[in-house]
Amino acid sequence: MAAEETPALLDLGNLRLWVLEDGVFITDAGNLLGGSRRMRLRGAMHAVLVEAPDALVLVDAGFGPEVPPPLAGHYELRRERSLPEAIRAAGRRPEEVTHVVLSHLDPDHVGWALGGDRVFPAATVYVQREALEEACRMPENDGRRFAVPAIERGHKEGWLELLEGDGEVVPGVRVEVRSGHSAGHQIVWIEGSDGAALFTADLAPAKIWLNPDLIAGVDTDPEAARRNRIEVLSEAEERDAPVILYHEPRDFLVTVRRSGKGFEGVPLRG
Repeated sequence: MAAEETPALLDLGNLRLWVLEDGVFITDAGNLLGGSRRMRLRGAMHAVLVEAPDALVLVDAGFGPEVPPPLAGHYELRRERSLPEAIRAAGRRPEEVTHVVLSHLDPDHVGWALGGDRVFPAATVYVQREALEEACRMPENDGRRFAVPAIERGHKEGWLELLEGDGEVVPGVRVEVRSGHSAGHQIVWIEGSDGAALFTADLAPAKIWLNPDLIAGVDTDPEAARRNRIEVLSEAEERDAPVILYHEPRDFLVTVRRSGKGFEGVPLRG
């Protein structure tokens, strides 16, 4: 995304949302698809900012200022504008964010929320307890394990809340646990008076994963990922809800339609 471009905006009546970019990463295909694939993949990080009547909610939080130690050497980060800068480009300030919802604990989803400095000092951060429990079982050098100290500190200090299952964070912003990519992985339905939008996070992070039979090498429960992907995308199609694809570099805002390989994404932006 060019530095001067305005973030994508959706008007859902009493809710407005912006799709914000935190740059792109370059990595070996094997890091995402498994195996030893000699090709490089390019992925983006698209967080969502939701303006509600009495809240400003951020959904996922990019890599943070830099690639964290567990992934250093495996991911190259390129950005013209950081997530905090993208929030300002949308006409708001990071200090105004009241809630941060983290879909799961991969480092490229939590960086600005769980880093050393509190970039969103007025916000409560929401994480599924099951996601924390899984992270605690991971090896010391695993990316999800890297988030554990910040979560424990935030919970102790009162700025992080551990969720246990589905629920509404604020009116119109509803989390739904859909495992497969990781334990406690949550998608987010954003439901306004004039329609709804769906944030799939890493359950279906890019257009290639609209094919339910394509399983990522990093999915912890492939069968659950496939089943949940079909159910969630089917509901999005039935509701004609725009879907935000977190890692898709270009056509990150789509409507989904059934196709021969499961689903296809029809871009909402030119």
